[in-house]
Amino acid sequence: MSSVPPASRRLSLLEPIIALTVCLMLVSNIISQKFFAVSLLGLPVTTDVGTLLLFPFTYILSDILTEVYGYGTSRRVVWYAFGANVLAALMFTAAVALPASPDFANQNAFAAVLGQVPGLVVASLAGAWFGSFANDSTLAALKVWMVKWDPQHRWLPLRTIGSTLLGELIDTTLFVGIAVLFGVFPAEALVSLIISQWVLKTLVEIVFTPLTVVVIRALKRHEALDMVGTESWNPFAFHKDGGENRYR
Repeated sequence: MSSVPPASRRLSLLEPIIALTVCLMLVSNIISQKFFAVSLLGLPVTTDVGTLLLFPFTYILSDILTEVYGYGTSRRVVWYAFGANVLAALMFTAAVALPASPDFANQNAFAAVLGQVPGLVVASLAGAWFGSFANDSTLAALKVWMVKWDPQHRWLPLRTIGSTLLGELIDTTLFVGIAVLFGVFPAEALVSLIISQWVLKTLVEIVFTPLTVVVIRALKRHEALDMVGTESWNPFAFHKDGGENRYR
């Protein structure tokens, strides 16, 4: 491999990646209140805008964070995003609830755009939290196992896609299931919504896998970092733990 970059460049791209991940999760939850119909393999599928346009890319970014910077880093980012989404939901709710000035003629439109549907907020937060940790811990655990016989990471796509399959399944099942319990979605659409959204999210991951692999390898060289393992798999461990940096 190439020589270690200067200290001034070390982890120079971590903060922008964290910011982008949290930003995408925030925006995807806002635009997810709009639903539309799309054709998937000739079959009509109803999904939210966030699922199609943005949310799958948060899993791609999570793969990048876990694969390059380690599970300890990706775990903290999950909490950053979770906290930001809770704060956003509270602020949006408060902003809508405050009495509007007589000079503000767009209160109904404002409430329609930013008014949080409680069922969707709970469903989204639960799905994203459990799904993200399932994705990140699975990817990190697969890396620990695979590095023994694949030190050059030739089978990297196997773990990025495999972890996404599990993470997105848990995320989608919780999101749709809780939304059904709150009456946001009809109960009869439970299975079809879970399957269609899971397939759609996973297809996005598969399509972008070649680009994901290129970005991961470039980041490893740039940051001189290739973290394997973790000191703790506990999602509630907030300390900064790393693992082994295999970059030599």
